[in-house]
Amino acid sequence: MTPTQKAGVWLLLSLGGLIVSARQIPPPATNTPPKEATKPGAAEGYKPMESSMTALTNAQLHMVEPGIFEIGKVRLDQRRRSVTLPAVLDKAQGLMEYFLVTTYGKTHESILKTEALPYHIHLAMLLLGAGGPGSAEFPGSPTNGVPGPVIHPSKETLPGNKVAIEVKWKTPEGEARHSAQDLIFKNDSRAIMEQGYWVYNGSLIVQNKFLAQMDGSIISLVTDPVALINNTGPGHDNDLIWEPNAASLPPANVPVEVTLTFLK
Repeated sequence: MTPTQKAGVWLLLSLGGLIVSARQIPPPATNTPPKEATKPGAAEGYKPMESSMTALTNAQLHMVEPGIFEIGKVRLDQRRRSVTLPAVLDKAQGLMEYFLVTTYGKTHESILKTEALPYHIHLAMLLLGAGGPGSAEFPGSPTNGVPGPVIHPSKETLPGNKVAIEVKWKTPEGEARHSAQDLIFKNDSRAIMEQGYWVYNGSLIVQNKFLAQMDGSIISLVTDPVALINNTGPGHDNDLIWEPNAASLPPANVPVEVTLTFLK
C-alpha cells in the first residue's frame, strides 16, 4: 500500500466510513501570519507526502451533509461515488496536451484550469475507493525513487480506475452539461474525441513528493503518469492532434464544475 493510500485509509477510518460525521476545523487564530498567494512550491507542493496530507486534511475536511464532504475546493459525494471541483476555461484554441490543470500547472496547453489542489482531489478519490498505484510502476516513469525524464507521450495505457468526466455551467437558458469528450476536438479525424473512458491512475510519488501536486497536472489527453487522470482512447500517444472544441466550450470567465464519477 502506498503512502497516499495509507493516508486515505486512515482518513476513511477517522470519518467512520464517511457515514457518521466529519470534524469542522475552527478558523485559525488571528495572530497566524497569512499565507503568500504564490505557486504551492516550498509552501505546499514540496512538503513530504505524509506530513503534507496530514496538515491539509486536518485543516480543510468537513461534512456538508450526510454523505457529502468537502476537502478544500473539492466536494465528495459518497452516494454517487463522484468528486466535483470548480474550473474555468483556460485555452479556447491551439494544440493541447491536458484537459485540466491547476492555475500554476501547464496552462499553456490545457483547455480548463482550476484552483483545486491535486492533494485534495486524490484524497477524495481514495476515500471513494480509488486504487491507482500512486507509485513509479508506470511505463516510462521515474524509477527506483530517483527523479528522471518521463517518456511522454507513451503508447502504453496506464493502470487505474475507470472514470467518467462531466462538465457543466450555467447559461441564460438554464444549464449546459457535457462530457469532457464533447469539449475536445481530434484534428486527425476532424471530429470530437471518441466517447471512451478515462482512467484515474493517481499520479506518482518520487522521493516522498506527490508529483501531481508539484506539477499541477490533473487530467491529461496524452499519456502522462504524473497527472491524476489519463485519456485511454485512440490517440493518447499523440500530442499533435488535440484541440479545444470551440462549438461546445464554456464562455470565458464563466465558472464551470468538473465532476469525476467512478464507472462500475
